[in-house]
Amino acid sequence: MKIVSVPLDRIQAQPHRQQHPTAELEKSIQTLGLLQPIIVDTDYNLLAGYHRYLAVQRLGWKEIPAIVVSLDTLRAELATLDENMARHELTELERAEMEARRREIYETLYPLAKYGARRNVLIKVESCDEDLGDTVSPRYESSTLNPNEKADLPSPYTQYAAEREGVTDRTIQRRLRIAQKLDFEVRDYIRNTPLANDQRGLLLLTRLENTELQLAAARLIVEEGVPPRLAVERVQRMAARGGNPTLEGHDPLLPPEIVYVHGDFREGLANLVDGCVQLILTDPPYAEDALPFYEDLAKHAARVLEEGGSLICYVGHHLLPRAAELMSRYLRYWWTLALIHAGDAPTMQYKGVRCRWKPVLWFVKGGRATSDMVADVLHGAPPDKSPHPWAQGVDEVRPLIRSLTTPGGLVLDPFAGSGAFLWAAYLEGRRGLGFEIDAEHYAAGRGWLMEQYASLRR
Repeated sequence: MKIVSVPLDRIQAQPHRQQHPTAELEKSIQTLGLLQPIIVDTDYNLLAGYHRYLAVQRLGWKEIPAIVVSLDTLRAELATLDENMARHELTELERAEMEARRREIYETLYPLAKYGARRNVLIKVESCDEDLGDTVSPRYESSTLNPNEKADLPSPYTQYAAEREGVTDRTIQRRLRIAQKLDFEVRDYIRNTPLANDQRGLLLLTRLENTELQLAAARLIVEEGVPPRLAVERVQRMAARGGNPTLEGHDPLLPPEIVYVHGDFREGLANLVDGCVQLILTDPPYAEDALPFYEDLAKHAARVLEEGGSLICYVGHHLLPRAAELMSRYLRYWWTLALIHAGDAPTMQYKGVRCRWKPVLWFVKGGRATSDMVADVLHGAPPDKSPHPWAQGVDEVRPLIRSLTTPGGLVLDPFAGSGAFLWAAYLEGRRGLGFEIDAEHYAAGRGWLMEQYASLRR
C-alpha cells in the first residue's frame, strides 16, 4: 500500500475510551521517527494508530505518514487474517498481535459490534427512541431494527473470532490481553524465544504495569531460565521494596536452568509465588536438633507446591516417626520409600544395627498430579563426597524426577549441599532451585556444579 503525508487537521479521530501515556512513544518518535504509519479511510477518518496520532500532535507535527484505505480494502484484509489465523503456524505472540489487528478491522467495519455502541442502541430501542443517528457514525452503514423492535446488531468481536476458529471466547480474550498489555519493546525482545509461544507466560507478564518491569521479568525467563510465575513474582517483590527490578544475571558457569542460592531456605521460600514448584526433593540434616527443619520444610511446601505436587524427603531412621508426624500436619502422607545403600552398609553401634537402607518420606499436596508408577525401592548410586560429606547420588533420584514432574517443571532442594539433586533435575530436562546456608558447603557445591556443566560442554 502507498504511504502518503496527510495534514493533521484533516484527520477525524474519535477519542479512545482508554488513553495510554504517550511520553515513551513521543521519545521514540523523536529519536527514530514514526516507524509505522497510521491508517485512515478515504474520508480521513482515523482507523488505526490513535496513540501515534496523539504523539505527533503533541510534538507539533503538521503532517503525518498515513495509509489510505477503503472499507473494501479492510474487508479484504479481514478475510486474509481469518484465513491466516486458521491455517498458519503462529507463535502465541504472533497470534495475539494478529488477533488485535483483526479486532481493529472488524470493529471499524462494524462499529456497533463494540460493547459501548451495542449497549447504547439497546437502551434506545428499549426506550422506543427511533433516532439512532447519535449512536451510529454516519460514515458507516447503520444497523436497522427488525419488526420485533430488537436491534439487529453484528456479533461482538470475541464471538465472531471464536466461531471462526472453533475456540472459546476466553481464548480470544486472552490473546487480546497479551496484545493490549504487553509493551512493544518487550514483544520485540521475546519474539524469537520460546517465551513467544508460551501463552501462560505471556499472560503473566501482562500483570506487570510498565515496560521496565515486563522487561526485567522477561530477561529472567529468557536468559536465566526462571519459571514465568517465579520471575513475575520476584520482579513484583523487588519493585514493591523499591529495588531495581533489573536483576543480575545468573552465574555464566552454571546452566541457566539451575539457580543455586547461598542462604536460609526459609527466607528464600518466602519469596516464591504460591504453587510454582512441582517437586521438592531434599536431604535435610539428621541431627536431633534439626527436627524443627522438617516442620518448617513442610509448612513452606504446603504453599509453594502446585496442587498434586510431591515432597520427597530423606530422613534418618531415628527421626522417622517424629518427622513424619510433624510433616503430616501440613501435607498428605503418601508412602515411605526405601533407598538401598550402595557399597558398604554403615553400622549403628548404639542400636546394634547394620543399616542397609534409608527411609525416604513421600508427601503430596492434595493428591498426585502424575500417574506414572513409582518403585518404592531406590538403588543408591555412589555419590561424589568431595564437595559435601553427606552428598547423595545423582542417578538414584532421576527416576523420581521423571515420574513426579513434567519437562521444564521446577524442582526445589532446600538443603542443596553439593547440588546433586539440582544436577539430576537438569539432566532430566527440569529446572532446579536450591538453597544452602553453609558458606563453605555452598562454595564447594557451586564448584562441583560448574565442573559437571563444563564437562558436558567440552
